[in-house]
Amino acid sequence: MSGRIPSAPRCAAIVGPYLSGKTTLLEALLHSCGAIQRRCTLKEGNRVGDASPEARERGMGIEINAAHAGFMGERWHFLDCPGSIEFMQETLAALMVCDVAIVVCEPEAERVQTLGPIFHALDEYNIPYMIYVNKLDTANGRVPELMEALQLVSSKPLALRHVPIRDGETITGYVDLVSERAYLYKPGNPSALIKIPDSVQDRNEGPRQELLEILADFNDDLLEKLLEDVVPPKDEVYEHLTQDLRSGDVSPVFLGAAEKNHGVFRLLKALRHETPEATQTLERLIGIEGGAEGIGGEPAVQVFKTYQLPHTGKLSLARVWKGSVKDGSSFGNNRVSGLSVLMGHSLTKTAEGVVGDVIGGGAGKHHAVA
Repeated sequence: MSGRIPSAPRCAAIVGPYLSGKTTLLEALLHSCGAIQRRCTLKEGNRVGDASPEARERGMGIEINAAHAGFMGERWHFLDCPGSIEFMQETLAALMVCDVAIVVCEPEAERVQTLGPIFHALDEYNIPYMIYVNKLDTANGRVPELMEALQLVSSKPLALRHVPIRDGETITGYVDLVSERAYLYKPGNPSALIKIPDSVQDRNEGPRQELLEILADFNDDLLEKLLEDVVPPKDEVYEHLTQDLRSGDVSPVFLGAAEKNHGVFRLLKALRHETPEATQTLERLIGIEGGAEGIGGEPAVQVFKTYQLPHTGKLSLARVWKGSVKDGSSFGNNRVSGLSVLMGHSLTKTAEGVVGDVIGGGAGKHHAVA
């Protein structure tokens, strides 16, 4: 993957049921990217994803919260969505502009049914998604039972990407099913590469074969190799995973514990390599090959959220699909004013928003992004 051309800005919506740990995952993603210096907690009441006073008072998200970060030379925008079903419209608004959704769920099979409305929305709009099973450190059940329960709710095949390493009942690391490398969790530090433990070696083969068989259902060449007992190169497997996520055929499943930063860096790497480009997302949204070429010659943005902030006034949040947007740019009778990127309700002025960016703008009732 070295020498890879950096991607344009991309956007991931973080969705999931109430109490699944979405905002905790957002904090972990931002901290892993170096966008925030320390991870805040619900008790402290200053998390990026609980930006509004109402959200902090309730102890839960009630609207979209946007944040941005850089990861390995590329710009990312994250949209943390509320989990309560009464705020589902906020989630739908974020899904309409994201390149990929990260579905956060708890590790208990009996709670999987709460994902039904989210999976239904993702399927209806053909949105690629990854699943992050959170709080695995507190799980009572086993991963195979959880995967079985998830598959019963999901209409598309789910591909488990790694299996946990256990010391008794404690999860101490994981084995990546594609790279076939093992990692040991190090609190406060990146996971350490280790030799695959003998206790995991045998039970690693079954899940890896299942992963390859799921991918082979959508690729005849890979199917032929498996039938001939040919081991496909790892780079080829990664390519199939990318293609199948972007086409919406398969969704990968990652395991972790966001509060302890377990599995977060691995999720970031998968996002970086497998998430569709903004131009591909636009093509999916408008159903026109070539995407941006089908919406005329002017710059194009899509407003998907409007805030009424105490000291700023009306501020609209938008995704840039074509061209660029600068302070003072006009869209019809509306003029962009106070162009910013958001970190919760904290605004940082920016000179320009380019294709893929999520930007905020508007300083009065006659000024909006679009």
